[in-house]
Amino acid sequence: MTMIQENWPNLLEPGLRKVFADVFNRQESMLPILFSMQESSKAVEHDLEMGDISDFEPFEGSIPYDDTGEGYKTDYTHLEYARGIKIERRLVLNDQYSVINRRPQALGLAAYRRREADGASVFNNSFNTAIVGGDSLCLCNSAHTSKVGGANQSNVGTDAFSPTAVETVRQAMTAFKSNRDNIITVKPDMLIVPLQLEEKAFELINSKGKVDTAQNNANFHQGKYKLVVWPNYLTSSTDWWMVDSELMKMFLLWFDREPVQFFKDRDFDTLQAKYAGYAYYSFGWSDWRWIYGSNS
Repeated sequence: MTMIQENWPNLLEPGLRKVFADVFNRQESMLPILFSMQESSKAVEHDLEMGDISDFEPFEGSIPYDDTGEGYKTDYTHLEYARGIKIERRLVLNDQYSVINRRPQALGLAAYRRREADGASVFNNSFNTAIVGGDSLCLCNSAHTSKVGGANQSNVGTDAFSPTAVETVRQAMTAFKSNRDNIITVKPDMLIVPLQLEEKAFELINSKGKVDTAQNNANFHQGKYKLVVWPNYLTSSTDWWMVDSELMKMFLLWFDREPVQFFKDRDFDTLQAKYAGYAYYSFGWSDWRWIYGSNS
Protein backbone atom coordinates (compact mmCIF):
# COMPACT_ATOMS: atom_id res chain seq x y z
CA MET A 1 0.00 0.00 0.00
CA THR A 2 1.41 3.36 -1.00
CA MET A 3 1.54 6.03 1.72
CA ILE A 4 -0.05 9.23 0.45
CA GLN A 5 1.63 12.22 1.97
CA GLU A 6 -1.59 14.20 2.27
CA ASN A 7 -3.09 11.52 4.47
CA TRP A 8 -0.27 10.28 6.62
CA PRO A 9 -1.08 12.48 9.65
CA ASN A 10 -4.43 10.72 9.87
CA LEU A 11 -2.67 7.36 10.10
CA LEU A 12 -0.50 8.56 12.97
CA GLU A 13 -3.09 10.59 14.84
CA PRO A 14 -5.03 7.87 16.74
CA GLY A 15 -1.89 6.41 18.28
CA LEU A 16 -0.39 9.75 19.17
CA ARG A 17 -3.65 10.99 20.67
CA LYS A 18 -3.75 7.90 22.88
CA VAL A 19 -0.16 8.43 24.02
CA PHE A 20 -0.92 12.05 24.84
CA ALA A 21 -4.11 11.23 26.74
CA ASP A 22 -2.64 8.25 28.60
CA VAL A 23 0.38 10.19 29.82
CA PHE A 24 -1.70 13.18 30.89
CA ASN A 25 -4.41 11.18 32.66
CA ARG A 26 -2.18 8.80 34.59
CA GLN A 27 -0.29 11.55 36.42
CA GLU A 28 -1.10 11.81 40.11
CA SER A 29 -2.62 15.27 40.22
CA MET A 30 -3.22 17.13 43.47
CA LEU A 31 -5.85 19.35 41.88
CA PRO A 32 -8.89 17.08 42.50
CA ILE A 33 -7.74 16.52 46.08
CA LEU A 34 -7.53 20.20 46.96
CA PHE A 35 -9.74 22.11 44.53
CA SER A 36 -13.44 21.96 43.83
CA MET A 37 -13.19 21.03 40.15
CA GLN A 38 -16.02 22.54 38.11
CA GLU A 39 -16.95 23.04 34.49
CA SER A 40 -17.76 26.47 33.11
CA SER A 41 -19.87 27.69 30.21
CA LYS A 42 -18.92 31.37 30.49
CA ALA A 43 -15.84 33.48 29.79
CA VAL A 44 -15.79 34.66 33.42
CA GLU A 45 -17.21 33.06 36.55
CA HIS A 46 -18.17 35.13 39.59
CA ASP A 47 -18.58 34.30 43.26
CA LEU A 48 -20.24 36.77 45.63
CA GLU A 49 -19.78 36.76 49.38
CA MET A 50 -22.82 37.56 51.50
CA GLY A 51 -22.81 39.11 54.94
CA ASP A 52 -23.48 36.72 57.81
CA ILE A 53 -26.86 36.71 59.62
CA SER A 54 -26.88 37.86 63.23
CA ASP A 55 -27.90 35.50 66.03
CA PHE A 56 -31.54 34.99 66.98
CA GLU A 57 -33.04 37.56 69.33
CA PRO A 58 -35.95 37.21 71.75
CA PHE A 59 -39.32 37.36 69.96
CA GLU A 60 -41.30 40.37 71.24
CA GLY A 61 -44.34 40.38 68.99
CA SER A 62 -42.60 40.90 65.65
CA ILE A 63 -39.75 39.15 63.87
CA PRO A 64 -36.48 41.13 63.85
CA TYR A 65 -35.19 41.10 60.29
CA ASP A 66 -31.56 41.36 59.36
CA ASP A 67 -29.97 43.00 56.31
CA THR A 68 -26.98 40.80 55.53
CA GLY A 69 -25.38 43.09 52.98
CA GLU A 70 -23.17 42.25 50.03
CA GLY A 71 -19.61 41.10 50.67
CA TYR A 72 -16.65 40.82 48.34
CA LYS A 73 -16.98 39.67 44.74
CA THR A 74 -14.42 37.28 43.24
CA ASP A 75 -13.96 37.00 39.48
CA TYR A 76 -12.58 33.89 37.81
CA THR A 77 -11.37 34.93 34.35
CA HIS A 78 -10.37 31.94 32.25
CA LEU A 79 -7.04 31.97 30.43
CA GLU A 80 -5.97 29.93 27.43
CA TYR A 81 -2.86 27.72 27.44
CA ALA A 82 -1.36 25.83 24.53
CA ARG A 83 1.74 24.06 23.24
CA GLY A 84 2.41 22.39 19.90
CA ILE A 85 4.87 20.03 18.21
CA LYS A 86 5.68 19.25 14.61
CA ILE A 87 6.56 15.82 13.26
CA GLU A 88 8.47 15.52 9.99
CA ARG A 89 7.49 13.03 7.31
CA ARG A 90 11.07 11.76 7.15
CA LEU A 91 11.00 10.96 10.86
CA VAL A 92 7.85 8.93 10.36
CA LEU A 93 9.47 6.88 7.61
CA ASN A 94 12.75 6.30 9.44
CA ASP A 95 11.65 6.11 13.07
CA GLN A 96 13.33 3.08 14.67
CA TYR A 97 13.45 4.22 18.29
CA SER A 98 9.83 5.23 19.11
CA VAL A 99 10.80 8.89 18.94
CA ILE A 100 7.36 9.74 17.58
CA ASN A 101 5.62 8.29 20.63
CA ARG A 102 7.85 10.24 22.99
CA ARG A 103 6.92 13.59 21.43
CA PRO A 104 3.20 13.55 22.34
CA GLN A 105 4.19 11.98 25.65
CA ALA A 106 6.24 15.08 26.41
CA LEU A 107 3.32 17.24 25.29
CA GLY A 108 1.02 15.47 27.74
CA LEU A 109 3.52 15.96 30.55
CA ALA A 110 3.83 19.64 29.66
CA ALA A 111 0.07 20.08 30.03
CA TYR A 112 0.11 18.26 33.37
CA ARG A 113 3.01 20.33 34.71
CA ARG A 114 1.36 23.61 33.78
CA ARG A 115 -1.86 22.78 35.60
CA GLU A 116 -0.07 21.47 38.69
CA ALA A 117 2.14 24.55 38.85
CA ASP A 118 -0.89 26.81 38.55
CA GLY A 119 -2.68 24.93 41.31
CA ALA A 120 0.36 25.03 43.58
CA SER A 121 0.74 28.75 42.90
CA VAL A 122 -2.26 29.38 45.18
CA PHE A 123 -0.11 28.16 48.08
CA ASN A 124 3.26 29.40 46.83
CA ASN A 125 1.79 32.90 46.45
CA SER A 126 -0.38 32.77 49.55
CA PHE A 127 1.90 35.31 51.30
CA ASN A 128 2.53 37.39 48.18
CA THR A 129 0.75 40.74 48.54
CA ALA A 130 0.69 41.16 44.75
CA ILE A 131 -1.56 38.08 44.32
CA VAL A 132 -4.92 38.91 45.87
CA GLY A 133 -8.45 37.64 46.29
CA GLY A 134 -11.82 39.35 46.47
CA ASP A 135 -10.83 41.41 49.52
CA SER A 136 -7.76 42.74 47.64
CA LEU A 137 -5.46 40.91 50.06
CA CYS A 138 -3.27 37.84 49.67
CA LEU A 139 -4.72 34.49 50.71
CA CYS A 140 -2.81 34.33 54.01
CA ASN A 141 -2.80 37.81 55.48
CA SER A 142 -2.60 39.39 58.93
CA ALA A 143 -5.48 41.83 58.37
CA HIS A 144 -8.30 40.39 56.26
CA THR A 145 -11.01 43.01 56.09
CA SER A 146 -14.80 42.79 56.02
CA LYS A 147 -17.15 44.65 53.71
CA VAL A 148 -20.09 44.25 56.09
CA GLY A 149 -18.73 45.58 59.36
CA GLY A 150 -16.65 42.78 60.81
CA ALA A 151 -13.26 43.25 62.43
CA ASN A 152 -9.99 42.50 60.66
CA GLN A 153 -8.72 38.93 61.06
CA SER A 154 -5.44 37.11 60.53
CA ASN A 155 -4.71 33.69 59.03
CA VAL A 156 -0.93 33.89 58.82
CA GLY A 157 1.93 33.08 61.15
CA THR A 158 5.69 32.59 61.10
CA ASP A 159 6.26 29.54 63.33
CA ALA A 160 8.35 26.69 61.97
CA PHE A 161 6.60 23.33 61.76
CA SER A 162 6.42 21.64 65.18
CA PRO A 163 3.79 20.01 67.40
CA THR A 164 3.43 23.23 69.36
CA ALA A 165 3.04 25.32 66.20
CA VAL A 166 0.44 22.96 64.77
CA GLU A 167 -1.68 23.23 67.91
CA THR A 168 -1.31 27.02 67.95
CA VAL A 169 -2.58 27.18 64.38
CA ARG A 170 -5.44 24.77 65.08
CA GLN A 171 -6.68 26.95 67.90
CA ALA A 172 -6.31 30.11 65.83
CA MET A 173 -8.37 28.62 63.00
CA THR A 174 -11.05 27.39 65.37
CA ALA A 175 -11.39 30.99 66.56
CA PHE A 176 -12.05 32.43 63.08
CA LYS A 177 -15.18 34.59 62.97
CA SER A 178 -17.64 35.33 60.17
CA ASN A 179 -17.50 38.59 58.23
CA ARG A 180 -19.81 40.06 60.89
CA ASP A 181 -17.84 38.70 63.85
CA ASN A 182 -20.19 35.80 64.56
CA ILE A 183 -18.98 32.39 65.72
CA ILE A 184 -18.48 29.92 62.86
CA THR A 185 -17.44 26.28 62.77
CA VAL A 186 -13.97 25.74 61.33
CA LYS A 187 -12.56 22.21 61.66
CA PRO A 188 -8.87 22.04 60.72
CA ASP A 189 -8.24 18.51 59.50
CA MET A 190 -5.48 18.65 56.87
CA LEU A 191 -1.81 19.63 56.74
CA ILE A 192 -0.23 20.64 53.43
CA VAL A 193 3.56 20.50 53.44
CA PRO A 194 6.50 20.37 51.03
CA LEU A 195 8.59 17.23 50.65
CA GLN A 196 11.16 18.55 53.13
CA LEU A 197 8.59 18.53 55.96
CA GLU A 198 6.94 15.21 55.09
CA GLU A 199 8.85 13.18 57.69
CA LYS A 200 8.07 15.59 60.52
CA ALA A 201 4.41 15.81 59.55
CA PHE A 202 4.11 12.02 59.23
CA GLU A 203 5.61 11.49 62.68
CA LEU A 204 3.35 14.11 64.19
CA ILE A 205 0.21 12.46 62.83
CA ASN A 206 1.15 8.81 63.35
CA SER A 207 3.20 8.64 66.56
CA LYS A 208 1.43 7.25 69.62
CA GLY A 209 3.62 9.19 72.02
CA LYS A 210 4.60 12.84 71.93
CA VAL A 211 7.14 13.50 69.19
CA ASP A 212 10.78 14.02 70.25
CA THR A 213 10.11 13.95 74.00
CA ALA A 214 11.31 11.54 76.68
CA GLN A 215 7.91 11.39 78.38
CA ASN A 216 5.47 8.71 77.33
CA ASN A 217 2.54 11.11 77.11
CA ALA A 218 -0.12 10.38 74.53
CA ASN A 219 0.30 12.26 71.27
CA PHE A 220 -2.63 14.67 71.00
CA HIS A 221 -2.14 14.95 67.23
CA GLN A 222 -2.25 11.23 66.42
CA GLY A 223 -4.72 10.58 63.59
CA LYS A 224 -6.02 14.13 63.78
CA TYR A 225 -5.00 15.34 60.32
CA LYS A 226 -4.84 14.18 56.74
CA LEU A 227 -1.47 14.82 55.16
CA VAL A 228 -0.94 16.25 51.68
CA VAL A 229 2.61 16.42 50.34
CA TRP A 230 3.20 18.19 47.02
CA PRO A 231 6.76 17.37 45.89
CA ASN A 232 8.42 19.66 43.34
CA TYR A 233 5.53 22.11 43.11
CA LEU A 234 5.63 23.74 46.55
CA THR A 235 8.59 26.07 46.17
CA SER A 236 9.44 26.73 49.83
CA SER A 237 11.03 24.00 51.92
CA THR A 238 9.74 25.48 55.19
CA ASP A 239 6.29 27.01 54.56
CA TRP A 240 3.30 24.91 55.59
CA TRP A 241 -0.47 25.22 55.74
CA MET A 242 -3.37 23.89 57.79
CA VAL A 243 -6.81 23.70 56.21
CA ASP A 244 -10.39 22.75 56.85
CA SER A 245 -10.83 20.37 53.90
CA GLU A 246 -14.61 20.76 53.76
CA LEU A 247 -14.44 24.55 53.64
CA MET A 248 -11.55 24.26 51.16
CA LYS A 249 -13.81 22.41 48.74
CA MET A 250 -16.34 25.23 49.07
CA PHE A 251 -13.97 28.13 48.53
CA LEU A 252 -10.92 26.88 46.58
CA LEU A 253 -12.24 26.67 43.03
CA TRP A 254 -10.99 25.48 39.65
CA PHE A 255 -13.05 26.10 36.52
CA ASP A 256 -12.35 24.18 33.31
CA ARG A 257 -13.89 26.16 30.47
CA GLU A 258 -12.29 23.63 28.10
CA PRO A 259 -10.48 20.55 29.41
CA VAL A 260 -7.08 19.66 28.00
CA GLN A 261 -7.53 18.65 24.38
CA PHE A 262 -5.31 17.37 21.59
CA PHE A 263 -5.52 18.61 18.00
CA LYS A 264 -3.81 17.76 14.72
CA ASP A 265 -3.27 19.41 11.38
CA ARG A 266 -0.99 18.93 8.40
CA ASP A 267 1.20 21.26 6.42
CA PHE A 268 1.38 20.17 2.78
CA ASP A 269 4.25 22.53 1.86
CA THR A 270 6.64 21.34 4.57
CA LEU A 271 5.40 17.72 4.79
CA GLN A 272 4.94 18.05 8.53
CA ALA A 273 2.20 16.95 10.85
CA LYS A 274 1.35 19.45 13.58
CA TYR A 275 -0.03 18.46 16.97
CA ALA A 276 -1.11 20.80 19.73
CA GLY A 277 -2.50 20.65 23.24
CA TYR A 278 -4.94 23.28 24.47
CA ALA A 279 -6.57 24.15 27.79
CA TYR A 280 -8.80 27.00 28.96
CA TYR A 281 -9.32 27.43 32.71
CA SER A 282 -9.22 29.63 35.79
CA PHE A 283 -8.63 29.03 39.49
CA GLY A 284 -8.56 30.86 42.81
CA TRP A 285 -10.33 31.28 46.13
CA SER A 286 -13.57 32.98 47.13
CA ASP A 287 -12.92 33.17 50.89
CA TRP A 288 -9.85 32.75 53.12
CA ARG A 289 -11.37 31.08 56.20
CA TRP A 290 -10.47 27.54 55.09
CA ILE A 291 -6.71 28.01 55.48
CA TYR A 292 -3.94 29.22 57.80
CA GLY A 293 -0.44 29.63 56.40
CA SER A 294 2.86 29.64 58.23
CA ASN A 295 5.47 31.65 56.36
CA SER A 296 8.43 30.20 58.18
